[in-house]
Amino acid sequence: MVADKRKYNILIVEDNPGDFALVEDFLFEHIEAPQILQAKSFKAAKENSLISNCMFDVILLDLSLPDCAGKSLINEIVDLCKNIPVIVLTGYVDFKFGVKSLSLGVSDYLLKDELNSTSLYKSIVYSIERKKSIVELAESEKRYSDLFHLSPLPMWVVDMDTSCFLDVNMSTIIHYGYSRDEFLSMTLKDIRPPEGVFEKDIEEGKRNPG
Repeated sequence: MVADKRKYNILIVEDNPGDFALVEDFLFEHIEAPQILQAKSFKAAKENSLISNCMFDVILLDLSLPDCAGKSLINEIVDLCKNIPVIVLTGYVDFKFGVKSLSLGVSDYLLKDELNSTSLYKSIVYSIERKKSIVELAESEKRYSDLFHLSPLPMWVVDMDTSCFLDVNMSTIIHYGYSRDEFLSMTLKDIRPPEGVFEKDIEEGKRNPG
């Protein structure tokens, strides 16, 4: 298999020298020149400025560190590096905890006893791409939200079936004189526009959803 020539900056948070050496060997089997840094404790990882500056592409995390472990460790690491995918490597077979860890923000959960170079490489590539997509989606949603809420023109979002307000921007609040909470308990008909302009708009929207 041809080695992946892309640049990967990888942090391995692992205190066991044997496990670290094995994971390192696995990485070199599929990645031509990975940049690997080891942290032997949570404290060492936390103090690394490269994490806070999001300079790693992925973090490989052992769940049994000398100064932190399990759920607490996951919460700390994920909170520390929100935009960096975290892959848990553990020797403990606990399906329920594996599922739970994914809900805590971990990208993948791999058992050390079943780990091989191919499964690790595939997990890294998938986790990086998935995290990238999530970040891009969040940025896109923020741009839309900013355009909506900062627009000088009154704008709102309504349920097409019930005509209930789902969201309004500040310009709408200022223009019509209702608070946001009041709008969210109202429908388009409640603000009684002249000549039924809003009702006409919503009916046209139903007929032309695109």
